Amino acid sequence: METGGITYPSGFYASGISCGIKGNGKKDLSLIFSETPCVAAGTFTTNKFKSYSVLWSLNNIRNDIQAVIINSGNANACNGKENYEKTKMIIKKLSEILKIPHRSILIASTGIIGKPFPFDEISSSLENLVKNMGREKHKEAAEGIITTDTFIKEFQIDTGISGRKKEVVIGGMAKGAGMINPNMATMLAFITTDAVIKRDALEKALKESVENSFNMINIDGDRSTNDMVVCLANGQAKNERIHLDTPEYEKFYLALEKVCVELAKMIAKDGEGAKKFIEVVVKGGWCKKDVRRIAKKVAGSYLVKSAIAGASPNWGRIVAAAGSAEAKLNEKKMEVSICGIKVFDGKPVKFDEEKLRKLMYNKEIRIEIDLKKGNFQATAWGCDLTEEYVRINKEYS
Repeated sequence: METGGITYPSGFYASGISCGIKGNGKKDLSLIFSETPCVAAGTFTTNKFKSYSVLWSLNNIRNDIQAVIINSGNANACNGKENYEKTKMIIKKLSEILKIPHRSILIASTGIIGKPFPFDEISSSLENLVKNMGREKHKEAAEGIITTDTFIKEFQIDTGISGRKKEVVIGGMAKGAGMINPNMATMLAFITTDAVIKRDALEKALKESVENSFNMINIDGDRSTNDMVVCLANGQAKNERIHLDTPEYEKFYLALEKVCVELAKMIAKDGEGAKKFIEVVVKGGWCKKDVRRIAKKVAGSYLVKSAIAGASPNWGRIVAAAGSAEAKLNEKKMEVSICGIKVFDGKPVKFDEEKLRKLMYNKEIRIEIDLKKGNFQATAWGCDLTEEYVRINKEYS
């Protein structure tokens, strides 16, 4: 039996089917289910317009959670109060089928804003969704949550933490290609683990992991109504309970952060219409906030993205983007490199422009900025901006 992604940890099952929301036969309804109740943690969009799915999950994330249902093709946002009632009816029906409390179910949605929640399509498909669950169905579930994504996004990792039953592992899946500028974009991520862990430890580990991963992506500057990252821990590894400020917590945190970073990078690589992946590393900052702000500003700059799309070694756009961030820097000390070639060191640097231009035709572009003011460092991810991005979004309806 092949397991991976969200079913890599013990006791988790998944399903992904087509229920007719998308109308093209593609999968659009997914389910994650744990044999036993889970400690849960989540981070959610900061957009003031939140989907009804987000509102339900926000209200229930501190309960013991056993299932997450996700639909794609419809955002369930800004569509009238009656759709919140329909959301609750779907949860209630699913709870009856699974024979678990309705408040132990979370829901997530992604797709077009302002359309009525597809109650009939989802409701009539719940039995089939549950019937199709399996440990080997993680890819189907990952497929059911995507919209304009060009590939599914999964990752799993072993933590090195021993349990009485097995080693603790973590798995995850995500979706996202456009409307990505998370503070906690549309971006959804679901992470599972068989660790025994205290809620406060899981919450802190997830919050910090999200800060260093999903919250460092900038595809197009827009922040969705539906962003959600959820982590479920069902304890089936039977390890000693993980507490804050212990060596085992550090192992767990580093593994969780790795999962989040790898999924975040997949999202950046799959930016709508993208041909190139951009990594921006900013070091030498005097505080963490400054390096984060500069890294995200450069990764999200349309002028920088356009220059990279055209393989143009126009380093002035990078310097201008960095200088427009609300951060302390000294332009006379700042150093900038593109694809390993230094282009600025407080003043223009002579470099082989043709050599750099050739390097900028590569699929992955790395920009390094050294502020030379301190010891803090941050990395942000993005993609180039192409004509294809406009085509995809003008036709998305």
